[in-house]
Amino acid sequence: MSDLSIPDPNAPVYPQALDIQHDTDPAQDHGDARHIPHLGHTALFLAIFGISSFLCLLVTLIIGMALHPHAVIPSEPKALSPTDVHLAGLAQLIAYAITFAISFLVFPLLWHRSFLNGISWTFRAARLHWWKLILLGFGLSLLVELSEHFVKLPKEVELLKMFDTPLIAWLTAISGAFIAPVVEEIAFRGFLLPSIAIAYDWICLERTPAGYNRWRQTTSNTTPALVLAAVVSSAAFAALHGFQIHWAFGVIAGLFVVSLVLSAVRIHFKSVAASTLVHVSYNFLLLLQMVIATHGFRHLDKLTQ
Repeated sequence: MSDLSIPDPNAPVYPQALDIQHDTDPAQDHGDARHIPHLGHTALFLAIFGISSFLCLLVTLIIGMALHPHAVIPSEPKALSPTDVHLAGLAQLIAYAITFAISFLVFPLLWHRSFLNGISWTFRAARLHWWKLILLGFGLSLLVELSEHFVKLPKEVELLKMFDTPLIAWLTAISGAFIAPVVEEIAFRGFLLPSIAIAYDWICLERTPAGYNRWRQTTSNTTPALVLAAVVSSAAFAALHGFQIHWAFGVIAGLFVVSLVLSAVRIHFKSVAASTLVHVSYNFLLLLQMVIATHGFRHLDKLTQ
């Protein structure tokens, strides 16, 4: 009879995760540890998304020009009309669907494991700590709302052009609360963050037999690698939203801090699902305040007040 203790089901989620890629029985050993997703995988994911977005935007613009042949294409981003923004939003949603359809087929072939397993989705952490993660998201949302009283906000925001009619406003709110956070977490915390950490650890790896042996035996990242990855990926996350808020420094700084918190959740729980739940809660409360302020998007003029 084995003398190993029975695991406590109420214990913290994987305080020290085992390296499941190795086994004490050589017959069950899965070979060298696989460091995924690395920068090449991230570049491939972004390329799939970039090409999908370009093609979808091109098709929607062609359809828009066919429906409105006398419309003038604006030469400057500031001249974008609500119709242009709607087309871009529709193209983005279609691009999301195409990107993940391709990713769920391609990356398992490269990783020899499922897509969600490869990006460390790990829903168990989110399931066990869901109420803490939701409260954290709500807390972040309230802090951001409070900070807006101390920073200079842009008079016009591109995102508000998606709220020109009640129907479009509801569709935008639902997408922003539930779809965008999932996509962003997979891109930034599922791909970019671990790939930067892996690259840093490989560059800093001690070029000795012991160093190479350690690289082959474990997929764990060092603390400096994770800190650097969190900072760089958070800077990229904040910059991604720069266009929507006309590069308002105070708002960008707030998004950077929010992203750092999301990265810390991802690293602590080793779960993209956990950081996604925080992100969804954060966006949901922000958009819920818009719904309340406009009485269910019936008074959209209140958004610009």
